[in-house]
Amino acid sequence: MAFDRKRCERLARAMASDSIAYMNDTIKKSFEEDNFFEAMADNMEENRKAFKERQGAEAAATNILECAIADTIVHGVGSKDKYPIF
Repeated sequence: MAFDRKRCERLARAMASDSIAYMNDTIKKSFEEDNFFEAMADNMEENRKAFKERQGAEAAATNILECAIADTIVHGVGSKDKYPIF
């Protein structure tokens, strides 16, 4: 499978959006308790595995998924409300 950066970025944003949809309460609580990465570790690992399966090792070796998580979840959800960590 050829590496297509735009396609990888779309998938990564969709995965991050799905995490918000299914884990919104966990995300908000983790911001309040300042333990986002610990609270989301299992979900993020599942996303990494699925991303690698769907896009290949070359795409998985980039930081595309992590950037999507930061942009979509941390910045997107975190900037809507006031949390102690922001």
